[in-house]
Amino acid sequence: MKKYTKITIDELVRRKEQMLQSKKQKKTKDLYVKSLDGTITIEEPDAALARDAQEMEEKGDAYIVYSCVIEPCLKSKELQEAFGCVEPMEIVEKIFDVGEIPQIAVECIKLAGYIDGVKPIDDLKN
Repeated sequence: MKKYTKITIDELVRRKEQMLQSKKQKKTKDLYVKSLDGTITIEEPDAALARDAQEMEEKGDAYIVYSCVIEPCLKSKELQEAFGCVEPMEIVEKIFDVGEIPQIAVECIKLAGYIDGVKPIDDLKN
């Protein structure tokens, strides 16, 4: 069984530089997308982006995907023109299957710690 470190003030002070440095650089992750039979790279959204997407309701997942997929860059005018997009975010639905969009959005949100970032110790023991 894994033993978890109790975080104290001394421990936080000891980790200060590491913690501050990790917050300066956005986390990224590669995802395999079945419909493309290839990988994309996503980055974590900042707090403002996550709030905006949540308020959008209907197009929130597409907004997260549009904003957080960094490779290939979905904001590329060349890419959008090649797919005949009238509005920039249309590229999301033209490239990804409808069911993949919320899955990619969830992975982006997970990177920022909004999902699975905190768990009760009892849940970790089981």
